[in-house]
Amino acid sequence: MTFLYRYVVNYLGQEPAKGGDLSTFRDAGKISDYAREAMAWATAEGFLEGYGDSTVGPRNPVTRAQMAKFLTILSKAF
Repeated sequence: MTFLYRYVVNYLGQEPAKGGDLSTFRDAGKISDYAREAMAWATAEGFLEGYGDSTVGPRNPVTRAQMAKFLTILSKAF
């Protein structure tokens, strides 16, 4: 998620969306400090919805399907 965030903010020069609430995820405390802002941004932008069990899986590998979704939303939004 951090690479998408950095791409949008640094390369495209966009202001990051504010207001993504990570506290709704049961495992939000496992999100690394360096990734917290990017994860909140991804939640606010709709890139990140989490899993059905109210977790976000911050240490889980990203699947091909998840990456396809991220890139599709990114290409439409920016």
